[in-house]
Amino acid sequence: MLKNQEAEVQEYSLRPDTIILSGTARLPEKIRPKDSVGYLAIYLETDPVNSEIVDVPSNLTPSLGEKIIHNALLGHEIKKGTQHAIKQIEMRFYGITKRAAIAALEDTYKSYGKYLEENK
Repeated sequence: MLKNQEAEVQEYSLRPDTIILSGTARLPEKIRPKDSVGYLAIYLETDPVNSEIVDVPSNLTPSLGEKIIHNALLGHEIKKGTQHAIKQIEMRFYGITKRAAIAALEDTYKSYGKYLEENK
C-alpha cells in the first residue's frame, strides 16, 4: 500500500469502542443539486463511557461551516446536549444551510436518546 493510501485508511479508522450518532436534515430546495438526495448529515463519534465527542464529520460545505460545528462540539459531552453548538451556529454561521445544520444537530441528539434507551 502506498504511504498516502495508508494515511487515508488511518484517517478514517474509528477509535476502539466508540459509537456513531448521526443526524440529518433536508437542504433548501434552491441549493440541492439535481443529482443529489439533498440532505445534510452530521455524525458524532462518541465515547460511550464518558459521552465525549471525539470526532465530528459532516457533509456540510463550505468547510468553514463544518469547522464551526466541529469546534463547537469536539471534546464536549453529548449527554450535556447540543445547545452550545447550536448557539455557536446561530452566532457565527450565516448561510442558506444554517437551519439545516441546526436541525441535523438536533437530530444527532435524538439519536443519542435512542442509544440510551436501547442500552439501559
